[in-house]
Amino acid sequence: MNTVRQIIDDAPETVPVPPEFRHKRVEITFRPLEEGPVEKDTHGWPVGFFEATAGAWEGEPLTREPQGVYEKRLELD
Repeated sequence: MNTVRQIIDDAPETVPVPPEFRHKRVEITFRPLEEGPVEKDTHGWPVGFFEATAGAWEGEPLTREPQGVYEKRLELD
């Protein structure tokens, strides 16, 4: 498999395709190497974090196993 990875410091309007990939089925991925500032709520969490993740589990249903019997402790004075 021929793979070309190129880091471009100032992305141009168009990106040239290497000759060996032209007229072929390819996968092209663009991702920024620098993250912009993340807006946070008053508690320090990224805005929208819980809305994006709540209920997102797609695996087998989660179940809570029995917790056993709570141990008897001495009362504090």
